[in-house]
Amino acid sequence: MNFQKLLKEAKKAQQKAAEVQEKLAEMTVGASAAGGLVEVKANGHGRIVSVQIKPEALDPEDVEALEDLILVAIQEAQEKAAELAEKEMGGSLGGMGDMLGGMF
Repeated sequence: MNFQKLLKEAKKAQQKAAEVQEKLAEMTVGASAAGGLVEVKANGHGRIVSVQIKPEALDPEDVEALEDLILVAIQEAQEKAAELAEKEMGGSLGGMGDMLGGMF
């Protein structure tokens, strides 16, 4: 493979990666804890975009339990976002992502 062709392919991969990044910013994944008492949504970059807590989850005597539920839901949402990003980047870039050294 000649150098010019390699540069052209790398540029195409960079452009495709940027498109996927934009797409991921618009996608959301959700996670919940305790049967839906706490629900968290994250975008495809893992940034938390919403948290919903049902009134039944509020117990002034046990704030620590609510904190744990929120943490569990956030971690699950971020894991799902990471899986989504990996799937989107792998499907869109194919082997080019490896060639670029995991830059994206």
